[in-house]
Amino acid sequence: MAAKKDQKAFQKLKSDLARGEVAPLYVFYGEESYLKEYYRDAVVRCAVGDGLPDFNVTVLSERQTTPESLTDAVVSLPFGAEKKAVIVQDYPIMRASGAMKDTLSGLLENLPETVCLIFYFDAQEFKPDKRLALWKLLEKKAEIVEFERAGMADLAPWIRRRFGALGKTIGRPECEHLVFLCGSLMTNLITEIEKIASGTPQKEITRQDIDQLASRTLEAQVFDLTDHIMEGRHRESIGLLRDLFAAKNQPVAVLAAITKQLQRLYAARLVLENRGGEGDVMRLCGLRSAYPARLLLRACAHMDLPWLRRAAHLCLEADLRIKSNLPDDERTVELLLLRLAAARGAEG
Repeated sequence: MAAKKDQKAFQKLKSDLARGEVAPLYVFYGEESYLKEYYRDAVVRCAVGDGLPDFNVTVLSERQTTPESLTDAVVSLPFGAEKKAVIVQDYPIMRASGAMKDTLSGLLENLPETVCLIFYFDAQEFKPDKRLALWKLLEKKAEIVEFERAGMADLAPWIRRRFGALGKTIGRPECEHLVFLCGSLMTNLITEIEKIASGTPQKEITRQDIDQLASRTLEAQVFDLTDHIMEGRHRESIGLLRDLFAAKNQPVAVLAAITKQLQRLYAARLVLENRGGEGDVMRLCGLRSAYPARLLLRACAHMDLPWLRRAAHLCLEADLRIKSNLPDDERTVELLLLRLAAARGAEG
């Protein structure tokens, strides 16, 4: 239900802006920074219009946000415009106390018609606390919009438009492969799209172009790593692991990614055992696209449940070793791969 509510808030934001309307109060948060920044700027443009943005847009950082600075920014009149915009960045409103809590409650209850106030969370995570009176006030007064990662239904046409603006074309399967390799955050995808387009001489972008030019996420590389283990390419798996460490990936993050991948493979194998399909894997693994679900089903086809259970146990042992502050975390993860390979060999 929460996801549907968040999506409704996002759709309302878009429709309000299309009509040239803005709310007096917004909370913008979520991990999709590209959309979050885009709609923050759109709200500011709509609120201020042509009314001298240098004078009518105030930005307060967490450190700059005090009862006095916030009150002054909110209640001061716009200059040569009907409204002004106030952006409060990364201020932990759920932890406000004392004078700041009283100030927030008073201002939010009676915002002037001349202001559009945006609480904008980017470097800091916004964590709603529904027990607090301040949260109930935000629910009553604010448009609370979470900017989540987009699904393929939205990402594929967006990727095609970005490539099209650079004089390139790309098919839906190639869009899915790009997102699988590079992740679904638009800010990162923009960089990858520009890099791939500039490095590809022909008009049509192929999967080979993406494989050659795209920078892979840790998750995508771990997918390859587990494939190497399953196919008996142990030197390749250790080599890839050492490359990950050379790229400054922390051992605890690499171990978490390996564990997550094996858990997904286990879930996919259970789906396969019960004659399920891609939709079941998406639901169990929290995936937004059928493409990785398809790859998981293909990868787990040659695995059996006893090995996957053993793999989960080995991951747990490695996690305990790292949390026990043993001297060489990289060695612990490398040893995990060797044990996974040995368990695979014993199974065969």
